[in-house]
Amino acid sequence: MRVQVERTGGFAGREEIVAAYDTSDLPAAEAAAVHDALATVRAALDRGEPGEAGADLFSYRITAGDGAGQVYTVSGEPPELADALAVLTRQA
Repeated sequence: MRVQVERTGGFAGREEIVAAYDTSDLPAAEAAAVHDALATVRAALDRGEPGEAGADLFSYRITAGDGAGQVYTVSGEPPELADALAVLTRQA
């Protein structure tokens, strides 16, 4: 599964791709962690958790899947998604 994470916002309002990879290229444990992190993000968004709001906060657009993929948008850096975002951006 292809994963791309874009980060927008911050003080400068920039857009940048902070991670792009294919889980088939990762060791099995890392690929499983990515799938778990996506499930965590999906569940939070399905529950309607709003994330954080603020002019200078980052937002993340996560595209996961083959082809067009599924797109998830996370506003701010909510503490409950910090671990999932770290895994998805491969900073964990």
